[in-house]
Amino acid sequence: MAPRVILVGPMGSGKSTIGALIAQRLQLPFRDTDTVIEAESGRSVSDIFLEDGEEAFRALEKAVLRKELLTDGTVLALGGGAPISIDAQSALRAISSPVIYLDISLASVAPRIGFNRDRPLLLHNPRGQWQTLMEARRPIYESIADTVIDVNDKAEEVIVSEILEAIQ
Repeated sequence: MAPRVILVGPMGSGKSTIGALIAQRLQLPFRDTDTVIEAESGRSVSDIFLEDGEEAFRALEKAVLRKELLTDGTVLALGGGAPISIDAQSALRAISSPVIYLDISLASVAPRIGFNRDRPLLLHNPRGQWQTLMEARRPIYESIADTVIDVNDKAEEVIVSEILEAIQ
C-alpha cells in the first residue's frame, strides 16, 4: 500500500485545506510534509530556512517524504518544493498512489498567501519570486501528476469533488 492520494502544487494552492477535507470525506488521516517537519524538528519551516538554509531544509524534507510515502492509507500534502528533486520525482512516479496537482494562478494565489514574511522563498519581490518558482516547478508538477485540477475561482467542495472523482 501507500498513501491514498498525494497533493502537489505551489504554496497557496490549497493543498493543506483541500487535503484535510479529502481525508475527512475518506475517513483517513491527513499528513502534510511541512507540518511533519515542524513537529519532528520543533521549529517552523521558515526558521529552518532562515537559520540553516534551504539545503538543510530540503534534506529534512527528503527524509520526511521518503517516510511518508511508506505510510499506508493517508492523504498526503507535499510542500511546494518537495517534489522538485530528482529523487522525489522518481519516488512519486514509482508509487501507486494518485498524484494530484492543484494548479493556481498568481492572481488567485496573491490574496491567499499575502506574500508575508513566513514564506522564506518569497522575501524579496514576492510576486516575481512566486512567478519564477512556478515557471521552474510547473513542468515538474505536471510531469508527476496523474491529474491536474485547476483550483482558480472554485469553492473548496467543488475541488474536493473533482479530486474524489479523479481517484475513484
